[in-house]
Amino acid sequence: MPLTTPLALLGLLFVPAVVAMYLLKLRREETIVPSTLLWQRLVADLEANAPWQRLRRSLLLLLQLLLVVILVLLAARPFIERPAGLARDIVLVIDTSASMGATDVSPNRQAAARDAALAALRDLPTGGKVSVIEAGRTARIITSETADLGRVRQAVDGIRPTTEPGDLTDALELASQLAAQAGDGEVLVVTDAALASIPATAVDARVRVIRVGDERGSRNQAIVALAVRTAPSSLAKSVFISVANLDIEPAQRRIELWGDGNLLEARDVSIDAQQRADVIIDNVGDPAHPVGVVEVRLVARQAPADAATPPDQLAADDRAWAIVPPDRPREILLVGAGDPYLETALSYLPNSRLFGVTPERYPQDAQRTDGTDWDLIIFEGTLPATLPNVPVLAIAPPTSSPLGSVGEKLTNPGIGTLSPDEPILRYVDLSTTHIAEAVKLALPAWARTVIPGPKGAPLLYTGVRAGLPSAVLAFQPRRSDLPLQVAFPILIANLTGELMGGSAAPTEAVKPGDPVSLPLPAGATGLHVERPNGSVIDLALGTSGGATVTFTQTELLGVYSATAIRPASKGASPGASAGAAATPSPSPRSSATARPSASAGAVAAPVDPNAPIRFAVDLFDVGESAIAPKAASVTALEKLGRAAPLPGASDATTAGAGEPRPVARDELWIPIVLLVLVGLCLEWSLYHRDVISRGRRAIAARLRQASRRQA
Repeated sequence: MPLTTPLALLGLLFVPAVVAMYLLKLRREETIVPSTLLWQRLVADLEANAPWQRLRRSLLLLLQLLLVVILVLLAARPFIERPAGLARDIVLVIDTSASMGATDVSPNRQAAARDAALAALRDLPTGGKVSVIEAGRTARIITSETADLGRVRQAVDGIRPTTEPGDLTDALELASQLAAQAGDGEVLVVTDAALASIPATAVDARVRVIRVGDERGSRNQAIVALAVRTAPSSLAKSVFISVANLDIEPAQRRIELWGDGNLLEARDVSIDAQQRADVIIDNVGDPAHPVGVVEVRLVARQAPADAATPPDQLAADDRAWAIVPPDRPREILLVGAGDPYLETALSYLPNSRLFGVTPERYPQDAQRTDGTDWDLIIFEGTLPATLPNVPVLAIAPPTSSPLGSVGEKLTNPGIGTLSPDEPILRYVDLSTTHIAEAVKLALPAWARTVIPGPKGAPLLYTGVRAGLPSAVLAFQPRRSDLPLQVAFPILIANLTGELMGGSAAPTEAVKPGDPVSLPLPAGATGLHVERPNGSVIDLALGTSGGATVTFTQTELLGVYSATAIRPASKGASPGASAGAAATPSPSPRSSATARPSASAGAVAAPVDPNAPIRFAVDLFDVGESAIAPKAASVTALEKLGRAAPLPGASDATTAGAGEPRPVARDELWIPIVLLVLVGLCLEWSLYHRDVISRGRRAIAARLRQASRRQA
């Protein structure tokens, strides 16, 4: 049997020492006694004059000798060799996406992934090296090319599931680079295979996938959308909630709406398999009792035990938050000849004031007396040579501009298939709309199509152009029958709400891990950001003149609150803390009225410049909430790696430069330790056999006495 440390066999020198203890005769003091009749068993010792005595048969001696031999073997670390099941250099990629928190396996998939990864490393060849990559929203190397399995075990045990959407692309690209540096590399991916999309990157090494999670683990319902809209009365708000059932069975759930920590309303919903249920809760808050933050919780429905649906298996998508936008008058400028239908729809927008000017009087009559900018400028049938640096809506633009290219006229254009997930078209029915004339537009790279037209020409598109929300409508409303329908004022309200930053549509929600641009109040040197778990991070500008700072530590779900750091404030951080970046950006306006970009991750400044800036981070990812493992994803991931012979197939297997691959070693310390424990127990029992016998007799006597009393 091969040994790892053969020098430990020198410990066998203790065997003669143990035997000598039994051979050495004890020297006794001479004492006069009346008789030795009762000492017959000690006659042999009295007859010997030499210090050595004859070795007698003793079970205690045999046990002690056996323990010495076993301990020496334990120190020598014997092992057995077998063909290695892994390559010499392993890159271990562990998925930490939100779906890894599913509880279809106990306690969750992330814990099962850690156990599976450590179990797989038992097939590592002798002297093999391991690199560990944590694959969340971005890839992160935890350990790199270490042969210390204790260090690897510690790194793997420290991995925890995140609330971020998963993406293995960066992790596989990084793993490919690490594996390419080794002559004999292999990538080991531990994931639940609940991937919304398969990475397209190629890996320059063999890829092996270890899947965790129950194949039937698809029992999950998720909050996939949450929006707060102002009611037409401008006195209350409405909350729109969309819940998706990702299970293959119908589900019953209860939706609880909380406002500023108080339960406002609860509703029971039934959701068909692989379907969504939309819930609208009106009259949330009032001027006397405004609500600042709303929270939606998806909990088990209170129903009889035989009718209750089992709880879902992913808790990260069962809660969502939204910040209720404060009521602030929005001022809109309409530049055009005048359209009574459009002016009427705009005049009924809540918390908005409409101003008008003719194209001939723009821009000289469009300047505001207080020096601030308009919240939105609408150009109807006209466009200036230079676009203003504010959100813009262009209606039937006559010429091409940075807003997009304009082509020939379209007569009676038809409306294409509308997306059911488009927030601007929520509650907008265009099935009976007819358009007499429109202009042919080309979709810019910065925009998305809202209303598709004929042959790929959009009739309405919107997006963020150069940091400013912008939209283009291809036809004038009066050149269609849209103003005669109920859908027209709703479409105008949804469109202007998104352009002015008043929309809390799901597409604008801050996702975990996304950077957030926070406006810096006038006179502030930084921001004091409190995260949902109570931790605090200070952001400070490195240079003066900036209007925004960028916050990056958004991996936690919940509500974040940022307060201004004034020059005289105590504890102002001299610089941004770790994980938070402070990015100065020029402001086209004064700091007190500056509005940030409406791109993803931007947060609007509050009405009161000294009020906290709050924003919510929600998962809102159907692909991540679909937690069912996919066998096809495992096959697709393994095909990303290059073909290679199975590691350890034979002793002739070579690696890299033609060197034979080392074999794997399994040390036998566990059975040896068990033998030591058994031997110690036997030795203790033998040494105290008299005490054990007396105790056994005492217990038997008490049992007999108890039986006599019962008789």
